[in-house]
Amino acid sequence: MLIPHLLLAHMLADYVLQTNWLVARKSQGWEGLALHGLMVFVMSLLVLPAYLPVLFFPLLAMSLVHTFQDWVKVYTGPRIKIHPFIPYLIDQVLHYIQIAIVQVLFGAWLQPPPGSVEQLVMACGAAGIAATRFYDVTWWANWLDMLPYMNRWRTWGYAERLAMVALSAAGLFWLAPLCALPRLWFAWYCKHPIWKQRRGALEMGIGILFSIGLGLILRAMLV
Repeated sequence: MLIPHLLLAHMLADYVLQTNWLVARKSQGWEGLALHGLMVFVMSLLVLPAYLPVLFFPLLAMSLVHTFQDWVKVYTGPRIKIHPFIPYLIDQVLHYIQIAIVQVLFGAWLQPPPGSVEQLVMACGAAGIAATRFYDVTWWANWLDMLPYMNRWRTWGYAERLAMVALSAAGLFWLAPLCALPRLWFAWYCKHPIWKQRRGALEMGIGILFSIGLGLILRAMLV
């Protein structure tokens, strides 16, 4: 299976390496879109180096489709009077469908197939990014009023969500919500209680559910 590898490549290209500068450049012309597409292609190659003779052109095609799809989002998004989260969500779902298509068409070509440890490492990398940068961008970046809150609690949120993923992957998901207690206490100590901040409790609650879900998926790969 190459889905964990391509998920990690996608997370790296779309969330770790895609800076605010690049996001702005993508909306200004093909240069930014081409640079992002190149990042997707290079990251895909780097996570699957043993299979380049088989996957080079399929991954190139996937990256070109990814780039065109981003262009469609950039071009049509501002012209449609809907919340920007909707085009973003559609765009991401289509990216994951592309990954699934590559798996269906070319997954059986990988000989020998990636080992279970390799797949787990890739899945852990993807889950780590998902619990941090992906979570911030997907849930809250399109609500500008949440940016000051997310900036204030970014390090705390990253640490607690990663800890919850690890606990859930170890089968201790019932302990995972306790990882939010340090941030709750510190916010209360600083006289900025989470439960009194706009959407604060919602952000933390979604983070708990999301992190536990990621951890349980990783645990399913272990057993």
